[in-house]
Amino acid sequence: MKIVIKPEVGWKKVVFKIPDNQFGKIKKLGGKYGFRIDKLLRIILIGGFIDYQDNSNFQDLEREIESLERKLYELEGKWSPLKFRTYYLAMDDQNLAIQISGLIAENKRLRKILGKPERDYSKIEELIHYYMGFDSRE
Repeated sequence: MKIVIKPEVGWKKVVFKIPDNQFGKIKKLGGKYGFRIDKLLRIILIGGFIDYQDNSNFQDLEREIESLERKLYELEGKWSPLKFRTYYLAMDDQNLAIQISGLIAENKRLRKILGKPERDYSKIEELIHYYMGFDSRE
């Protein structure tokens, strides 16, 4: 099937060649969903249901996109500092976990030297593993 598209203004035209089996599928699809063949071809070629003779629709969409972009930039402006702070808090947590781990090791060594009974540090060690990213529950 050969399809010729002529513009409303001007003399240039575009020619598409669609294999007969594909055109048969398009025709069948149009019949199934109640579309005329020319509307269905417009949807396939343009990629949407927009009527291009109405430019106000495009202007409304552009305004809506601009407002959504402004909201996106506002949210990004609020989110970026939070992300930055969260990263440094996580780094501080890891640093503190390393320090606590060292203090526990030193405490264990001193208890052994002094002959005192050992203590159970399993809950603290779980927290250390969590803050160091070695969470065993994963």
